[in-house]
Amino acid sequence: MRKNQLDYWIFYTVLALMAFGIIMVYSASAFYADKFRHDHLYYLKRQLLWVFVGIVLMMIAYKFPYEKLQKKTFFLLLISLFLLVYLYASGGGRWIRMGPFNIQVSDVARLSLIFFLADSLSRKEQYLKSFSQGFVPHVFYIVFLAGLIVIQPDFSSAFMLTMIGMAILFVAPIPVRYFAVSLLTFTPVAALIIKFSSYKFARVEAFLHPEQDNLGKGYQILQSLYSLGAGGITGVGFARSNQKLFFLPEAHTDFIFSIIGEEWGFLGTVFVLILFFILMWRGILIIKNIPDRFSKYLAFGLTANIIFYALINMMVAANLAPPTGLPLPFVSYGGSFLITACLSAGLLLNISARAFYDVQVRNYQFASRAVQNFKNRKLNYIK
Repeated sequence: MRKNQLDYWIFYTVLALMAFGIIMVYSASAFYADKFRHDHLYYLKRQLLWVFVGIVLMMIAYKFPYEKLQKKTFFLLLISLFLLVYLYASGGGRWIRMGPFNIQVSDVARLSLIFFLADSLSRKEQYLKSFSQGFVPHVFYIVFLAGLIVIQPDFSSAFMLTMIGMAILFVAPIPVRYFAVSLLTFTPVAALIIKFSSYKFARVEAFLHPEQDNLGKGYQILQSLYSLGAGGITGVGFARSNQKLFFLPEAHTDFIFSIIGEEWGFLGTVFVLILFFILMWRGILIIKNIPDRFSKYLAFGLTANIIFYALINMMVAANLAPPTGLPLPFVSYGGSFLITACLSAGLLLNISARAFYDVQVRNYQFASRAVQNFKNRKLNYIK
């Protein structure tokens, strides 16, 4: 039995996504980079750097004793709150510079929230069936953090943080009726925010009726659909996309899935879907097999942090959800979310090693008891 056995399903799936992402970032960005950066490798070189940093951090997270953070989760949450307030007060927008890198604070806040909820829910299970003591305090932290992200302004990241946070609460032993109350409360608030924000309302209108403004609000969505449709079954071929030639905005970031569909066709999009399905499957197995509550909630939140983003990104590309500006994990160009996704994957590797080691120990103990019982029965029979 090996205590630190690597979960090769997760490890190689993440590497496959990042390798495919490097290929697609080059294909989708080369023409744009040559035109505006005078270097067709400009985005590729930066993505390679981020991937290298991401892999290093993933392996550190794999080896790091994450349970040491359990008693410090509230402190981590306070750091995130401080950074969000500081950025708002200083007019710094969404990003904070750390050496040569720009980090999106909402990514840090989301990871901090996942850790905090995992710790709090595991320690306060006796209060979770209480609306005032169990449900409301946790929702307050989620909403307060999301509110600070909204005023940056970054509605999409706030929405994802809220969705992941509420999903973690949903798998806890909290009565479902509490979620119905929160849904009835916050849905009108979200609708009002969208209604009175012209930019967000325009995105919803573009999602519902892109053809009514095909050169304005609906342009990006229509171009994305053209990309997916042009690929057919097998695609037009690597680096042969026409839509990336200034027709589809954000081709190497938010809409890279559309370029995958154009160049690699339906088969290429299915390949990406299968890789994310593998990550979801392994996440479910980890949650099922890890014995302690903190690790269960943490594994769920980390899996959701990857899978929810992937689903929303692909749904936006296919016009099944309004444009959000969210990346495709491990594939889209950009460093901040890639780092967050790699840390999530590394921590999942960490929890997986413990989960399946515990399974091996339990199986070994069961087999040992069975053998011992058989020997005792045989000895009694001989006597």
